[in-house]
Amino acid sequence: MVRGLVIKLVGRKRREEIRKEKIKRVLIGGGRIGDIVVKTPMLEALSKLNEDVKIDITVVKGAKCLVEHIPYINDVIEIDEKPTRNKIVKGYRQIKGALRDRKKYDLYFDFTNNCRFIHTLSLKLMAPKYLIGRYRLEKFGIKRDELTLFDSYVDVKDDAHAVDINMDYLKPLGLHKECRKYRLYLGKNEKKYEKYFEKDKMNIVLNHRASSEPRSLTLEQLKELSLKLINLNKDIVAYIISLPSEYEILKELVDSLNRKNIKLLPKTNGIGEAAGILKYSDMLVSVDTGLVHIASVYNIPIVGIYPLTENSAKLFEPKSEIYEIVRGTKSGYTVEGVSLDEVVENVNKILKESVYDKRCVI
Repeated sequence: MVRGLVIKLVGRKRREEIRKEKIKRVLIGGGRIGDIVVKTPMLEALSKLNEDVKIDITVVKGAKCLVEHIPYINDVIEIDEKPTRNKIVKGYRQIKGALRDRKKYDLYFDFTNNCRFIHTLSLKLMAPKYLIGRYRLEKFGIKRDELTLFDSYVDVKDDAHAVDINMDYLKPLGLHKECRKYRLYLGKNEKKYEKYFEKDKMNIVLNHRASSEPRSLTLEQLKELSLKLINLNKDIVAYIISLPSEYEILKELVDSLNRKNIKLLPKTNGIGEAAGILKYSDMLVSVDTGLVHIASVYNIPIVGIYPLTENSAKLFEPKSEIYEIVRGTKSGYTVEGVSLDEVVENVNKILKESVYDKRCVI
């Protein structure tokens, strides 16, 4: 009861009617690679708010190259902090960020729905002119739209895709019907790898690495999947993509397989260069990670390997016209138990049913 009263007190202010012409500076929490890609339609729509709007975005370390070339981005704020579950550290970071941005922005979006004290306090300290958020979880005796700190609330559907959720946040601004197509600007990497792949081959990129071990394939699974794919047809070339830190490990793996149709992609200097390579491939086979969304930017056929957890596929399913999803079989946010044979069957299905069968007859 006391906690609820304190949160209500902190979450109170005079609610403002949002006037688009008064919005000059906007801050978007971009986050990680996948989050950034699915926010690109939102960023483009916001650029049409008015002639004077300037959009800043916060991103994790290493993701700056995905947004620094976007013509309507004013500033990229790179956050160099390791993920943590420590509540004290997380709270400190929220307050620190709020003080950094205090009264700098006319508009901010809160993509969470929690009613935690520290989170509410950080929004109060940040003090944007307008704050748009989703309805709150009803906890501590607080009704879902009771905190007047928010100038407008949006209703988020549990089964919606992330890009649709992001665009729903623009309803108070009348921009929610703008184009929802992903868009990336890669700068010097835009055409760097245009002639990298062999045109008479089916060039399939394999990504086994997610942001956590439970959502990643093991090296043994990667080996097995690579061999199964090239055995589908002699014209298939499996290209393994790696993090820069794992390049030598995967080079050793590829060398040990000693198959001319299994190759390691070049060591990249970051996700921007990796996106430049992926852009010209023919298919992506990947665990649930940001590369799936990058492939969707270029409408590349995808076979995604997702956890059994239902929400993961709904929230971050591919947006390419042609894709299939294979799930793990163990409950939780893990790909444990995934059938590699099913993955290969879905690759085969795409090759047979799409225009790509002209190049690679199975």
